[in-house]
Amino acid sequence: MAKKKAKKVGLFDLLMMLMAAVGLILAVVGICVPFFTQVSKTLFGDPEPLNMGLFDDYSALEAVMDGNMTITLVMAFAIVSLVLTALATALVILGKLGVLRFKGLIKLLFAIVVIVIAALVITFAATYAAQSPLNLDGGDLVSTSFLPATGAYLVMAGGVVSGVALLVSKLK
Repeated sequence: MAKKKAKKVGLFDLLMMLMAAVGLILAVVGICVPFFTQVSKTLFGDPEPLNMGLFDDYSALEAVMDGNMTITLVMAFAIVSLVLTALATALVILGKLGVLRFKGLIKLLFAIVVIVIAALVITFAATYAAQSPLNLDGGDLVSTSFLPATGAYLVMAGGVVSGVALLVSKLK
């Protein structure tokens, strides 16, 4: 019986595995930190921003929103992006270690899907925030803005980083 040859992991392989792992960590942290923030400015000082997580209750806010986009769509894309980021990370690490063979057109298409879904997370979060009635411009007297926060950007960045790691790595 022939002895199986051990796969040699080089510097580029280690960098791709590290890049994919960092992408997954960014996405997981992004789900856990504030996804939206309300920033206010007044003539008499600026109060502390109000931060809201992805899974907070948005029913009162959605009852008075201008548009018809719901937080459910933002949640769905964030969760799908997290799952795809985890799969991309697993594919990169297992591929680099020689446990799994995954290459060709399927790898390319999957990497593109991971990157596009991650970009859609921030797009939908920004669209959701833009239709909020909490966006008021009262000039110098008072103004308030409802914006995507750190969590939305981290989920997007994590998906893009893991997707790019999958895209540029050679999984033999």
